[in-house]
Amino acid sequence: MAKISVFLCKCFGEFDNTVDFDFLSKELSKDPSIVLISTVDSLCLENDIEKTVSRIKKSNSDKVLIAACSTLSRGDLVVESLVKEGVERHKIGLVDIREGCAWIHGDNPEGASKKAKDLINMGIAALQNRELSDDISVTVHPNALIIGAGPAGLAAAVSLAETGFKVNLLERSKDPGGMLRLISRCYPGDEDTAGKLEPYIKEIENNPLITFYPQSKIISVEGNTGNFTVKFLSQGKDSSIQSGVIIISTGAKIFFPTGLYGYGEIKNVITQMEFERQILDGSLETKKTVFIQCVGARDKERPYCSTICCPISLKNASRIAKDIPGGSVFILHRGIMTPGSTLEKYYRDTLSIGVQFIRFEEEQPPQVTGSDHVEFVEVYDAITGIKRKIETDLVVLSTPLVPNNDNVKLAKMLDIEVDLYGFFSEIYPMHPLETKTDGIFICGSARWPVSSDNAILQGKAAAMKAVSYLRQSKIAASTLSRVPGLKSGHARVVPESCTGCGNCVAACPFNACHLEKIKNRYTSAVNMMKCKGCGNCVSVCPNGSIQIPEHNYRMVGEMIKMAF
Repeated sequence: MAKISVFLCKCFGEFDNTVDFDFLSKELSKDPSIVLISTVDSLCLENDIEKTVSRIKKSNSDKVLIAACSTLSRGDLVVESLVKEGVERHKIGLVDIREGCAWIHGDNPEGASKKAKDLINMGIAALQNRELSDDISVTVHPNALIIGAGPAGLAAAVSLAETGFKVNLLERSKDPGGMLRLISRCYPGDEDTAGKLEPYIKEIENNPLITFYPQSKIISVEGNTGNFTVKFLSQGKDSSIQSGVIIISTGAKIFFPTGLYGYGEIKNVITQMEFERQILDGSLETKKTVFIQCVGARDKERPYCSTICCPISLKNASRIAKDIPGGSVFILHRGIMTPGSTLEKYYRDTLSIGVQFIRFEEEQPPQVTGSDHVEFVEVYDAITGIKRKIETDLVVLSTPLVPNNDNVKLAKMLDIEVDLYGFFSEIYPMHPLETKTDGIFICGSARWPVSSDNAILQGKAAAMKAVSYLRQSKIAASTLSRVPGLKSGHARVVPESCTGCGNCVAACPFNACHLEKIKNRYTSAVNMMKCKGCGNCVSVCPNGSIQIPEHNYRMVGEMIKMAF
């Protein structure tokens, strides 16, 4: 049995009237493994830690149990302070007798004291039976790989270079800039896109820390956090890069609505991107224009809102209304999506210059009429209940951005996920730029359709997340947690008893478990750099061959015994 020191914190007497510390000391003294019971007024002040460490050393104890506040309060601070003073982390236990005990049982002091005793005894049982996971570290390659040189990728590359890290920037096309190069102006500030891209492109060309690879295609990705090896083709030549982090900023592609509203059959029925091209080359000729929203979006095949289509129509409709005297502009919609005060003002300003909005229902879409050229559009106005016939010489279809065709293939190489539509998927909304693989980030329209401004912000944010990995010379597997602080441990397999059933492989959400062939049979193995200590594998193992040492069966069993 390990010798244990127990420190009971009174939190400056905050719950003296609820928890009976004399009772706790008397009960704990019955346990022969406890060599020190110290009741203190506080543990979180600077001089408290020095006194605590001194008492631990004098008691010659093997492990320490802190009975104080929760990890959500200052419990973690006490533990971290002890670690800094040389107490090994796995030899420290923390029990919450404040928030989870005294505070919620203030009307029942006797019950609170008994509960505190049980919690402390469970903590002691955990310390006595807790084992320590093996840990590994990888040497970090202090450079980043960015896939995609659109606004998000450019912003990420420049931000990383500003912090002093080398960047390798891969782009599928010949030039950087992405889809932003194909349009004339950006909403809502009506900025010139060339001017918006220019400072980033100059930095890409002139900064020695940034290497640009045009016309690139990923071939394979191997390795783990801090140590990825990526093979790719660039302008027909094979190349290989070792990188500490990977940022995916591959953007999305345009949906072409063939067969919808006469597109591809009637001249002057075009998409927003074709409208932009006509503006850029000076070929746009229109007096009467109709924009139709949600073409190929918010339907059975693509039920999502692409978020950028409405603001783009507002931008282009406003441009026609301002630049073409006597021109008429209609926007036919199922609900204008302009979240936030800036875009709402953008909508109001568009209304004020004479752009007309007509709402239609999905069940009664507009009808575009014309043989060679478009002649008019008929639409049932859902607000007034009147069917309207609008003469026009140009129909502009607002179509959604859709995922790139190679997203699924790239996701498999990177061992990350795509969502049900095909965009790269984050872990969960609170971490929108992070994937399930540490050190791989997504930004811009690769994760969801966004404006150029938001793409740039996400690129900068992804770069700052990447810096937290690149600034480390080595990364230990134990630090790769999905919650604040260290993770609870790594799964460990006993090969002799593993039957190779594969349950753990199927249950692991992080692809950390896999089967390896040893002689003539298969056994499970765990990649500690991917394991997050979630315990899913433990719950599905039929014979207990896979365990998390810090939360093993024996420890949990002894804790339950102490509780009941």
